[in-house]
Formats: sequence, C-alpha cells, structure tokens
Amino acid sequence: MKISKKIITNLKKSGVNFYLSVPCKLLANMIKILEKDKSVYYSSVPREEEGIGICAGASLANKLPCIMMQNTGIGNSVNAIVSLLKLYSFPVILLISYRGTPGESVSAQRGMAKITKKLLNALHVPTLHCSNEKHLDKIISYTEHAKIIESPVAILCDFELMKGEK
Repeated sequence: MKISKKIITNLKKSGVNFYLSVPCKLLANMIKILEKDKSVYYSSVPREEEGIGICAGASLANKLPCIMMQNTGIGNSVNAIVSLLKLYSFPVILLISYRGTPGESVSAQRGMAKITKKLLNALHVPTLHCSNEKHLDKIISYTEHAKIIESPVAILCDFELMKGEK
C-alpha cells in the first residue's frame, strides 16, 4: 500500500478533495484508503463519463476533483472530456490505471494500452506516466498545472509501478 498512500498523499497535498472511481484491481488499495478517509469526499460510479459529469459539478462547487479509472475508460470518456471538461475549463485529475503495460496478464487490455498516450495527446491532456516511485513526486506539479491551465491532466499508473501493491 506504500505506492497507493504516496499517490493519495500527493493528490491531497495539492488540494484534491473530491474523488470518484470506477473499480479496477490496480486502484483497489487507493479506493480502500479513500473509503476510510473522512477528510475527503469519495464515491464509486458505474461509468467513467458519468463520473466526469459529476466531477464537473464538483468543480463548480469549488472542489478539486479526481476520477480514478482504467485506461479503457478513456475511450468511453472522449466526448465528456472534450465537450465538457475542455470546453468549460474544468481542472479535473484523471488518475488512470495503465492496463496492458508490461506485467499485465489480461491480453485484451493490450490494445488500449497501445493507444492510451496517443489518445490523451490528441485530446490535449497533459500526461504524467508513473512507472516507478520517483515519478510520484511529479503528481503535485501536474495537479497544480491542471489548476493553472483550467483543464484536465492525466496521471497514468502502470503495472511496473503498482506490482508491489497487494
């Protein structure tokens, strides 16, 4: 849980106080941490694009939201990211489990892994790819960047980073 704690700690240090998630095994420890943390709001959502809409509302209520999802959820969320978050300048943190990267045992995840970074780039979403613990220190600056540019940023957490989280 060391990695999960550091990720959540860095997000909270930078002001993130509203969290939603679509379940994923790589995010499970972060979800457990947030379920017990009474200093922030946390809820699960059934679909990524619904969560993005709720995050936009949280932003209007002066919260700094984070939605946690698999990279496959980016495909489901393209329209909500472009026509809501980007168009209306909502700073939302997209914390993404980067499924299909080395170490992934589910071969069906590899297709989306091949295009995740390209898709985020096409959406003009600044992206931090975390594959080891030292990358986690950049989470604070990326979160601050989201506030400055008033737009979403993505933090990708791959299998290499999360492999010790049991």
